[in-house]
Amino acid sequence: MFKLLPVQRKVVLITREPRQISVDFSLLQEAIRRKHPDHRIVVIKHKKLSVSYLGKAFREMYHLATCAGCLVDGYIIPVSILNHREELRIGQIWHALGAIKKFGHLASGTREGPHPRVAEAMRMHQNYTFVCASGSVPASIYTAAFGIPAERIKPYGMPRIDYLLDDAGQQDRRKKILHRFPQFQKAQEDGGQIILYVPTFRRGKQIPYTQLAAAFADEPGTLVLLPHPQDKSPLPEAGNTLIGTGTGVGVLDWLAVADVVITDYSAVTYEASLRNIPMVFWPYDMEDYQDARGLVVDYQAEVPGPIVSSATEAVEQALRLGGLNAEELSSAAREEMEANILRFRSRHLDFVTDDDGALPVTPPRCADQIVDALQLQS
Repeated sequence: MFKLLPVQRKVVLITREPRQISVDFSLLQEAIRRKHPDHRIVVIKHKKLSVSYLGKAFREMYHLATCAGCLVDGYIIPVSILNHREELRIGQIWHALGAIKKFGHLASGTREGPHPRVAEAMRMHQNYTFVCASGSVPASIYTAAFGIPAERIKPYGMPRIDYLLDDAGQQDRRKKILHRFPQFQKAQEDGGQIILYVPTFRRGKQIPYTQLAAAFADEPGTLVLLPHPQDKSPLPEAGNTLIGTGTGVGVLDWLAVADVVITDYSAVTYEASLRNIPMVFWPYDMEDYQDARGLVVDYQAEVPGPIVSSATEAVEQALRLGGLNAEELSSAAREEMEANILRFRSRHLDFVTDDDGALPVTPPRCADQIVDALQLQS
């Protein structure tokens, strides 16, 4: 019935981010306003399926039926299960530059993934006109994870790529964070480093933040922990550790001050590689995680940094690779570190970098490409 209403000059952005609009959606809004000032923008925060969702579903259906284009960053129920106007173009930008762990149909049937019958009944990830990818490896993963033909995967990248490649913007964000957290400046003056720990969220599992904090306790720098908002793991309460979640500073902005990133299966690997930040990989629960969800890459071959097996080793490797101590690295070690990042980008981000993984001289203007793909009529 809603489709009987006239189409409006309107673009609908639907996000699964419950707290604040992502950098990607903010940049897409700027691009739409700049390129199509006659179009209204409607941003909807999609809620999980529940009794209270019913009223919100009608609002989503109304806007989908009457909009000129739609962009989403996750699985949105009305987008996938309904029959839309043939001319409506729906773009999926996803919420990460790539994937190391399984998701979507690839995770169907795993302990953390959806049940195959539920995925089929809910038409998971159907009706996309195009899916944005940043490189050859993510493109091949998306084809299987979204269950769509390869020709719908488009090399548009994500708006956050332009955000991360904006050196002036990153320097400005760095200054603001250092001003807000003066302990960073003092720690660096004392020869310390700022190390980010960005682990993957485990459903029903605790993450050993306290182990890493204890291993870092005697160092002059700051360990910034970035737990998932739903993570209920115990967190250290004092010392040279800072809980970065809930401070209003997003992960992409924390990268502006990071000397090293410690992670496991997180897609932050992609963002950190665009900033040439050294990485240490601590997959402390590899066997269990493989059983619970699984990975989509050959972990040993693909991750662009040393793989460690303990919190102590993670801190040791991070300090060795850290920016302030980079001069202490041998030329061979430094070249290996840089080569690992270049190799990763040449496979996983080759749609937005040079063929050898070198960063482009001119940013690829991903937000503009995505908006153009909606083919809005002015």
